[in-house]
Amino acid sequence: MAPGTALARPGKKAHPVKKVDATPSIQDDDVWSFTLESDSYEATTYLNPIVDFSSKDGWDIQMAFYNIPVYGGGAQNYEWDSYLNLSKTFNLDGNVKTLIGTQNGTTLFSSTQQWHNFDYGLLIYQPSHFLSLRSGGYWADKALSTTTDVAGYTTGFSLELIKDTLSFQGDYFSGHSNVSGAVVNLFYQCLPKTQIYLGVGVPETNSGNEFYGIAGFSLSSK
Repeated sequence: MAPGTALARPGKKAHPVKKVDATPSIQDDDVWSFTLESDSYEATTYLNPIVDFSSKDGWDIQMAFYNIPVYGGGAQNYEWDSYLNLSKTFNLDGNVKTLIGTQNGTTLFSSTQQWHNFDYGLLIYQPSHFLSLRSGGYWADKALSTTTDVAGYTTGFSLELIKDTLSFQGDYFSGHSNVSGAVVNLFYQCLPKTQIYLGVGVPETNSGNEFYGIAGFSLSSK
């Protein structure tokens, strides 16, 4: 929470709260990646730099900084959210995997810092080489959700439209809290190790959030 601002409550307008990532990389290789995303809400722009390492044994470690304001002054709640995301993927049987993870951190440059915890579990099913489906549950502490609506389910998909070139991804988080809503992105692999993407954040009803635009790029070591 930024100094002089209040926590967003359901039904109140807030800037987009992009504070959770339940779909870290599940590549079966040792891969480093850097992502820089810009979120635009009304007249305000925020940056989200993310560093991620995905190991060949299923571990994924991610350091993320969300909601860094770079233009405008529309922020009403969290800024400079700083999180460590740790997850482990287990292969069950061929095209079925399960993933468990936790994301923890707090806001920087805040006069009243609170610890934010988000735990999640996913079942991942890949019926074909171009489609992956996922579903599971999550728990977010009250400091992160800002309400007593702290548990819910999440679903998502990844669809490769053109092999190694164009893909579409979407994720939804149930509930009516700061972590609820959907995010959809269209990815274009312009170079072998570089992706650019565009998307939109869609708020859940009574979540306190609004629609916002997404633009970003990602660089990987492999």
